[in-house]
Amino acid sequence: MKIQKLFILSITLLISSGVSAGGKDVDANLKNILSKDGSSASLDTSAPFKRFKAGVLVGTDIGGAIPVPMRYIPETFNPYPQLNLSLGLFGEVNLTNKWDLGFNVNYKTVGMKADARVQDQKYHDVSIGLLQYFTGTAEMDMSFTMIEVPIYARYTFKNERSSILFGGYYAYNLKARFSTLATKGYAGGKPGIVEVVISEGGTPINMDFNSALGNYDVGAMIGYEYNFMNRLDIGLRLNMGFVDIFKKGDQYDFFDYDMLNMRGSVTVRYRIFD
Repeated sequence: MKIQKLFILSITLLISSGVSAGGKDVDANLKNILSKDGSSASLDTSAPFKRFKAGVLVGTDIGGAIPVPMRYIPETFNPYPQLNLSLGLFGEVNLTNKWDLGFNVNYKTVGMKADARVQDQKYHDVSIGLLQYFTGTAEMDMSFTMIEVPIYARYTFKNERSSILFGGYYAYNLKARFSTLATKGYAGGKPGIVEVVISEGGTPINMDFNSALGNYDVGAMIGYEYNFMNRLDIGLRLNMGFVDIFKKGDQYDFFDYDMLNMRGSVTVRYRIFD
């Protein structure tokens, strides 16, 4: 919560600074105020070369961690994305009239719930201190609150409104949760063995994987942005993680596949310094 308040304060200060700086803008079309012989320069009718721009952005993410290879996604799988507001700051350096190099610092929570039918799902039963296997219907709940830092290149098309961006990101989890509630089915000490039966409406089994979660992610990002009006841009991004959300080691070996973050982002950004 303290980090979220810090982000809001930083954005407020940045907006205030931008408004103040905007009042001091001069005509960017003046070229070579003084020539070598001390004479005044003539007006340049070409567009100004903008070296740096910065501002704030808000958005939301849709997605979560999924099995890879995707053939391990259960046949019965009903996801319910949890929409949360993300806050961020961005900066970009103009390399040429078409290319920019940029970065973001984002605070966000990516969450998803799902209903699925699983088979021989391994979990650690804390009540008996043993590994168990569950087959049946389960409710999954995952959430990752993170600081995310994308670094990307931007290419702007001839219309000067549309642009594509591609790069990578690093994310550090401040808080992570991944739990599965077994609501109907059976469990046992070996795959296919029935030792405990969970009937519909009975007491569910809580399969808690929080202790096995890692604390960072690295991945690739591509996106598209459109200059909607003046300093306002709207965009879409696709992010694919390369790091399994679970730690490595025999004590964390609950899955026969990797769980990688895959999500789409909708963003709205306002350029304060432009």
